Amino acid sequence: MAYKEETVSIKIQPNVYGTFRILPNKIWYALAEYVDNSLQSHINNKEQLTRINSKHVLKVEININKELDSISIKDNAGGIDSNNYWRAFEPANIPTDVTGLHEHGMGMKTASIWLSDVWSVVTKAVGETEERTTIFDLKKVMAEKKEVLNVTKKSVIKEKHYTHILLKGLSANSPKSQQYGKIKKHLTSIYRKFIISGELKLYFNGELLKYQTLKILKAPFYKDQINRKILWKKEIDFKMGEFSAKGFIGLLETMSTSIDNGISLFRRGRVIVGSHDEKYRPSVLSGQPGSPLDKRLFGELELEGFGVSYNKGTFTEQMELEVLMKGIKQELSINGFNLLEQGQHYTKPKPKADIKKSVKKVLKSLKEQKNKTKAPINIPKKEDLEKESNSISKAIIDESDYDYVNIGLNKYGYKVKFVDAPNNPLYSCTKANEEEYDIEVNFGHELFKKEDVSEVIVALIKALALAEQESPNQGTKEPGNVRLIFNKLIGKV
Repeated sequence: MAYKEETVSIKIQPNVYGTFRILPNKIWYALAEYVDNSLQSHINNKEQLTRINSKHVLKVEININKELDSISIKDNAGGIDSNNYWRAFEPANIPTDVTGLHEHGMGMKTASIWLSDVWSVVTKAVGETEERTTIFDLKKVMAEKKEVLNVTKKSVIKEKHYTHILLKGLSANSPKSQQYGKIKKHLTSIYRKFIISGELKLYFNGELLKYQTLKILKAPFYKDQINRKILWKKEIDFKMGEFSAKGFIGLLETMSTSIDNGISLFRRGRVIVGSHDEKYRPSVLSGQPGSPLDKRLFGELELEGFGVSYNKGTFTEQMELEVLMKGIKQELSINGFNLLEQGQHYTKPKPKADIKKSVKKVLKSLKEQKNKTKAPINIPKKEDLEKESNSISKAIIDESDYDYVNIGLNKYGYKVKFVDAPNNPLYSCTKANEEEYDIEVNFGHELFKKEDVSEVIVALIKALALAEQESPNQGTKEPGNVRLIFNKLIGKV
């Protein structure tokens, strides 16, 4: 079969292409550029594609072959038509329609050069009769200062439609085998809406990627004594001038520390910020890192009015985004459905079977302790106790920010510091100023060597109860007040 040749422009100084290799990027963002192009081609040509095949579903296959040192991306979308083919290779040639998934005119070019030395595009547009092939050799382009590339064409039946991109001579940026699992999770997360709807079948190394929706907490309000169950999900439709957010914020049924908790921010149906384990967790909504609210709050928000970075990994209007989140906070804090308060204070009841199991384990431990010979406990004098309370090592592992609580008419601020001092007391409490206290918790203490948290709690209660009985001998008046106040505070601080 005879091949015809023409050329396409790659205008810019060829040495500029070398800078694409060092652009900051992540492997899933780079691979997502190809999926974006496939999706947009599918959307633009959906009518023709379904006319040819009424059961047409977009299929995108990403395959990494380490033996051949290559990455292949294949789709059955609408292909790159003759009117737009030249745009695909010319950097920063912005598409005529910038409302879709490709808008900067940089995606395929930057991703391909970032990942490889040589890349080729073979495409056949639906409704046309020619397949086009172009090869981009980075070293050759730079050495020969090329500004055009050859296009090879051949005749193909009108009904065919596809694009096949092959990356060869992979760069140091290309994915390592240990990254495959993370890549799959990020791509699944980014394109979850298209995957869930059935519009996209996305494959990675032959595996069809599937998205599992998260379970939402259904439980009574933590203060509610009636036990009325509520689905803790709030629909969001918030506007702020030209900026808006639409979707939902909810609470997870099961707490998460790094994967499921947090918000995914979408634009035009795909995730921009918050895929897989890189969720968006603004403190104005999620609270302090590691707090119960932080571990439960999650959501999906489709944003409008915002621009995106060249790799679609961030939004350009960060200040506006922060202000938008503050507005959403008000919607989550309304009386009768205070989602943020529920997330911070709700504790999932422990099943009775688990409670009985824990009790049996603690009882066993207590029986074992009973059979051990116990040395008498010598209580230090008052002045020695005061010295001991300040004796914890100041080698701080980590610390919290100050938090504040009102007890009666008084306001107290407290910061928790964590230290590792095996020979020192369990904790100390020192006054920092008029209303703030530093609480130091010694993780090097014998108590923290216990594996079961139930044993730790029982040991603390035993020590507090016995200290209450002994404290009058040390001159303490009304020692029972400490117990009463402690019982009130323990579930709130």
